Amino acid sequence: MVLTKITKFICLICLFVFVSIHLYITRMTPNPYYGKVFYRLGLECQNKCSLNKQLAYFRKAVFYDPNLSAAYHQLGIIYGNKGQHEKEIESYKKAAQLNHADGEAYFKLGLYCFQKEELDSALRYLSQSDRYNPGSFDTFYYMARAYDKKGMYKEAVHHYVTALIISGSPRSLEVSEMIKSIFMLPDHREMVLIYLKV
Repeated sequence: MVLTKITKFICLICLFVFVSIHLYITRMTPNPYYGKVFYRLGLECQNKCSLNKQLAYFRKAVFYDPNLSAAYHQLGIIYGNKGQHEKEIESYKKAAQLNHADGEAYFKLGLYCFQKEELDSALRYLSQSDRYNPGSFDTFYYMARAYDKKGMYKEAVHHYVTALIISGSPRSLEVSEMIKSIFMLPDHREMVLIYLKV
C-alpha cells in the first residue's frame, strides 16, 4: 500500500514536470499569427503613437513572424526617422531579402550606398528599385548621379533625360544643369544631343 502511494506520488510529480516543460516550450515557440497581429497594431498606431511604441509593435511582429517582410520595412522607416541609420539599413536589407519586389527598400539601400560612394552597389540596388517600382524620378536621378560619378556619361545622360521626361520634380533644373555639364565635356556633345532629340 505504501509502495502504491509512492508510485502515485512519483507519477504525479512526473506529470507535473512534463506539463510544465510542455507549457514552457509552447510559450517559447513564436506563433506567426501573433506577428500579423502586432504588425496590424503597429500600422494602426502610426499616426497616434510615439515612434518607440510603434517600434515595439513591429519588433514584436518580427519576433513572432521572422518572415514578415512588411514589418521589417516598417522598422526601417522608424529607424530612419529616429536617425539610427545602421539599423534602418539592416531592416531594409531584411525586407528586400524576404520580399524581392520591395522597390522602396531597394531604393533606400541604393541611396545609402550612393551616399557612401559605393557606386556599384548603389546601381545594383537602384536597378532593382526601378524593376519593381518603375518610373520613379528619384531612382533615375540617383542612377544618373552614380553613372556620372563613375565617368559613364552615356548612361548618366540616358538616366538624366529619363528623369526629365518623368519630371514634375523641383530638381528638374538641377538635372538640366547636370546634362549641361556633361555636354560641356570634350567629345560628349554629339552623344548628349542624340539623347536630347529622343
